[in-house]
Amino acid sequence: MRDPVALCAEAAAGWHASWLRALGLRSERKKGAWRALDRPPHIYFAGITLEPDVSAKPLATVPGSVCDAWQTLELQEHGYRVWRTEPWFFREPGPTPETSPPELELVAVSSAAEVHEFEVVSVRGFGSEEDSIEPGTYHPPTVLDDEAMKMFIGRVDGLPVAAAMGYRMDDVVGVFGVTTIASARRRGYGTAVTSAAMLTETGLPAILAPSREGERVYRRLGFGRVGELTIWSKASLAMLT
Repeated sequence: MRDPVALCAEAAAGWHASWLRALGLRSERKKGAWRALDRPPHIYFAGITLEPDVSAKPLATVPGSVCDAWQTLELQEHGYRVWRTEPWFFREPGPTPETSPPELELVAVSSAAEVHEFEVVSVRGFGSEEDSIEPGTYHPPTVLDDEAMKMFIGRVDGLPVAAAMGYRMDDVVGVFGVTTIASARRRGYGTAVTSAAMLTETGLPAILAPSREGERVYRRLGFGRVGELTIWSKASLAMLT
């Protein structure tokens, strides 16, 4: 099996490239790194290391924050600072032991209206329930052109309360953007949308980079820590990745 951290980095780069394409922005893979060529919305990285021994120089000029997947970069001299670190979690293929709460309706996003619904609940889950956004600011419906991108909404009584994404690559599924609105937390909704986003039917392993608060949930789903990433930033950012 490939290095689990390499799988984490590849999935993160694939997921980012997909969203930037949907937004009409350019990116490239070059010299062991993925780089945004146009400035992305602040929730996305502008650079991701794909190998542990990448030079800092190609990433020093990207238009945004950098995901240092192996924590081997030194970017202080280029004006960056460490914004935060996050663990990499990896899970071997296999079914999940969790079941969805009976009141939760799981929706696989398949229309422009559902992409907008997904964006709304994501913004409110990572921010406050009063937050609003211009449709397509972060998640335009053009992403539906990428069959690798799978998005899931959890609804209760017809209202969206949770969301998660699964990005399928050849060797791994990346799980991203897992969130539940504050008033609906601790009811198993986040676990349910995470289980859906893992796409276990593919027979592929899954990766994610959890918040410290979410680690216990993901461990119950069979994930384990395989490394840690560093986020380098030139400004204070509110990240959704």
